Amino acid sequence: MKRSRLFLTLATCLSLCACATLPEDAFRLTESALELREMQSRVYEDVTDVEILSASSAVLQDLGYAIDEIEKELGVVSASKRADAKNEAEIVGKIALDIADCLLTFLLGCENHSYKSSKDVQDIKMTLVVTPDLDHERTHRVRLTMQRFVWDRGGELYEQETINDAAVYQAFFEKLSRSVFLEKENI
Repeated sequence: MKRSRLFLTLATCLSLCACATLPEDAFRLTESALELREMQSRVYEDVTDVEILSASSAVLQDLGYAIDEIEKELGVVSASKRADAKNEAEIVGKIALDIADCLLTFLLGCENHSYKSSKDVQDIKMTLVVTPDLDHERTHRVRLTMQRFVWDRGGELYEQETINDAAVYQAFFEKLSRSVFLEKENI
């Protein structure tokens, strides 16, 4: 009797949960998400998908990125590069921690390895997606997203973030505009 009552209660709870509806605005983008998408996107007219992918790849390589993958049919280019993640203030702090580590080791016989959490290298990953404008021939929207993964001296992930600096995106798209022009002119 207890099992059937438990089963009936559980079945009732599950059926009530299944009837729950999503709010009307559940899939609506926030204003900040729309602003971010606009910052990350540009429209290029009078260009083919091959020209825009070729120009994009050239810009990424000129900026020192290695092309990880190009999927022409989907209009996707992935690129990455490794760079130094250290800054001068952090290096001075690391030296101070190294000195403190040596003193602690000498005086107390213990080791302090807090300096291992200092930033060492960063991987910057860019993903570029080219989509055709279905209303206008030879018009494409290019969206670029950038992520940064910072590794500490011990090889552990220190931080990761999406790069949302408008100036960085603006500089990339200015270079891409010049590259598109050169690509169209076969220069």
